[in-house]
Amino acid sequence: MSACANSTFVESSIQTNNEGIFLQAHPNETFEILFQNPSKIKSELEYKLANKLQNLGLTQSNQNPTYKIYLNLVDMKKHSYAQRISTSASFFYDLDPLESQREWLVENYYSMQLNIEIVKNGKTQRTSLIARTAYLANKERCQASLEDKILNQIASFFYFKF
Repeated sequence: MSACANSTFVESSIQTNNEGIFLQAHPNETFEILFQNPSKIKSELEYKLANKLQNLGLTQSNQNPTYKIYLNLVDMKKHSYAQRISTSASFFYDLDPLESQREWLVENYYSMQLNIEIVKNGKTQRTSLIARTAYLANKERCQASLEDKILNQIASFFYFKF
């Protein structure tokens, strides 16, 4: 219910294709973001990420940065499908696989994929992030929600040891 009440974000989730990225960071270390957007999605992801990392205590710099962050915004897709739900018992009793009294599972959502590679001191860590909304809503709201999930995930890659 809270997702419906939020005027900005739509309920969403995120997953990585591996265990993720772990970077021990220190305040005032520098970063540079190199952003590719082959899908031509109108996005402020690069600027929002820079702001989020600066809020963590890192500094943006193009000259010999501690972290080189390569982002590739692969795509944002709308998914809609329906699948008939059936139990094996009802199939054997009814013997009619086309019976219309079965229930349908319907899923409608947006997904966004971002590939990320972070280089620190010549060592590279990479992952692919796939965020998805729980349902369809206004495209701009869904994109804002997906980007927020991605930004929070990237920020979680940096942990500070004081």
